[in-house]
Amino acid sequence: MKNCVICGTLNLEENNYCTHCGCLIVLENICPFCGMTNPDSNSTCIKCHKQITPIVIDSFDMLFSEDNRDLIINSNLSDEEYVNLLIDIFSKLDFLVIAGSTPKEKVLEMANAFTHCIPKSSGFALGETSQDIILYDDRLDDSIQIATIIHELAHYLLFDLVNRMLCNILNVKSSSAIKDFVDFFLTSPEIEVLNEYYAHTVENRFIPHEFQNFGSFKYCVNNLSLNSDEVDLLKLIANSYAVDIIHFLEKYIDEDLRNSIKIQYKKDLKTPSKLEYYSFEGLLSISEKNEYLLSLLISHFDVLYTNEEVRNEVEYKNKF
Repeated sequence: MKNCVICGTLNLEENNYCTHCGCLIVLENICPFCGMTNPDSNSTCIKCHKQITPIVIDSFDMLFSEDNRDLIINSNLSDEEYVNLLIDIFSKLDFLVIAGSTPKEKVLEMANAFTHCIPKSSGFALGETSQDIILYDDRLDDSIQIATIIHELAHYLLFDLVNRMLCNILNVKSSSAIKDFVDFFLTSPEIEVLNEYYAHTVENRFIPHEFQNFGSFKYCVNNLSLNSDEVDLLKLIANSYAVDIIHFLEKYIDEDLRNSIKIQYKKDLKTPSKLEYYSFEGLLSISEKNEYLLSLLISHFDVLYTNEEVRNEVEYKNKF
């Protein structure tokens, strides 16, 4: 049965005009992509399998469905859509006036435009990123804090980008369930290798050359049994995304601010790093890197899609 929107009379499904007032009955649940009329209960089109009405995916049970899996597998994020996602992310800085008097204050103001940056005063890690929060150790010299904030901001920006890519593919708004999955994806051992190389590459663009390193990347590689070809592919993907993020950040961490950061390092009298430096110049096109990333994303989607126990563990962990 379906209601007439004019007088409210219930009509049979096959009626095109109301039996009471004679007005045309407006058809509902029509797919905006292919025009197919769907059953009232459907949120995904029975013909083209796209989302009929954007919804908020508020649980793993809703996220890990066969329809969503198919949408990711068959996704075709265009170059233009990808660039627009980056523009949307960095639009937060369009009207930002950086008033800080020190390079650390300026970098911190910029990072705070994206997410909450909170000082930490315990633990051995220089910094951490947890979805919508960046933690940095304010006990350290300003030069190290600057590098840490940029590094963690890079992690956050990749998290935000992947989250937006997934929402674009599923045609839904961002939600805690999608963010929890993206967090699971980016912190898994293999992807963490990619993520750390990417974050170091972004950080290294804005600090003096003699202090650049890939320490956390090297640590992640040493904890995994990956062959050189696998590591090189992850570095290639990471480098390709890092170049995009650097391109946008350079508008705000400009030459003047970079020179101030160099002076800050000299003030702090830091000893240059002796960690091994990894030089890697390869780049993928937008479509190539997104294809690689989405293939990695779907493999991690399948881990949770096919294993209810692991899925429940991840969902439970993120509630606290």
